Amino acid sequence: MLGWLELVVVLALWTAALALPCALWLRRQRSLRALDEHRFDQMQAQISRLQKDLHAQAQAGAQPFQVNQAPTTARRRADAPAPAEPSGGGSPYNQAIELARHGLSAGEVAERCGISRSEAELIVSLYRNSPTA
Repeated sequence: MLGWLELVVVLALWTAALALPCALWLRRQRSLRALDEHRFDQMQAQISRLQKDLHAQAQAGAQPFQVNQAPTTARRRADAPAPAEPSGGGSPYNQAIELARHGLSAGEVAERCGISRSEAELIVSLYRNSPTA
């Protein structure tokens, strides 16, 4: 039979054994939350940059994207500008828009313009079928 002191020691050890994983789990959750917040801030900054570029394009008189326009596959790489010649003001986003208009894939746009794949996918989805300005 256990005495009071042994019972207190066993309970303390058992509590510590349960508390340690809980403390580690909480620490991990805080770390993940901080990482998510950082990624969210980065995405917000990217969205702001893209919105500014789109606004600048609109101010420059570029044709707006038409959602209900049917996709065409006739335009392809033959008339795409060379990667060393940035068009549309030199911004990698402006160059990406031009490459997307010429039918390049998101991977090719990202590689040629030095932007992330997700940015390139967004630009391609917005501008692939828009008329060239």
